[in-house]
Formats: sequence, structure tokens, C-alpha cells
Amino acid sequence: MLQKRSGLALVLAWLMGLIGFVFGLVFDPIWFARFGSVVVLFAVMSEYALLHGELNILYQRLEKVQAEDDMPDLTPSKWHRKKVWLSHLTVVLGTLIWGFGDLLL
Repeated sequence: MLQKRSGLALVLAWLMGLIGFVFGLVFDPIWFARFGSVVVLFAVMSEYALLHGELNILYQRLEKVQAEDDMPDLTPSKWHRKKVWLSHLTVVLGTLIWGFGDLLL
């Protein structure tokens, strides 16, 4: 469930960036900068959902381990790692848009 929320938050972050870009071109460049804060908000929500979801999976796997068992593979999937990377990138880009978006347009 949290994995879907993280993906939705990422899509919303990029959608807000696009809407802000259009508003910045049509109305006033300050709108692009204002929407940067919303991009950061959704990107941080995505990062939190990814981290929280991964920790829940880790705890569930560790609860099943017995003393005589080998440790299970705790490596996140490639898709999960890509979403984490994309969330980090979105936070950075959203912060740059928030701070300098009006100057970029």
C-alpha cells in the first residue's frame, strides 16, 4: 500500500512541477517558484512512504528468522531503489525550482 502511495506522490510532484512551469510561462514566473514548494512536499512524502514501507518489510522478515536460520536477503528491489533515487532527485530539483524558479523563467 505504501509503495503505491510513494509512486502516486512522485507523479503528483512532477505534475505540480509541470503545472507550475505552465503557470510561470502564462501568468508570472513567480508561480513556477511557488509550485516548487509543492514539488518538494510531494517528493518528501514519497521518500517517507518508501522508507517506512521498506522498514516494515525488513521488520516482518526479521521476525520470521529463527536463531538457527541464515539471514534472509534484505536487499530492496531494483524498482524500489530507482524510486528512492528519483525521490531524492525530485527533492533537489524541487528545491532549486522553489529557490530560483522565477529567475529561470
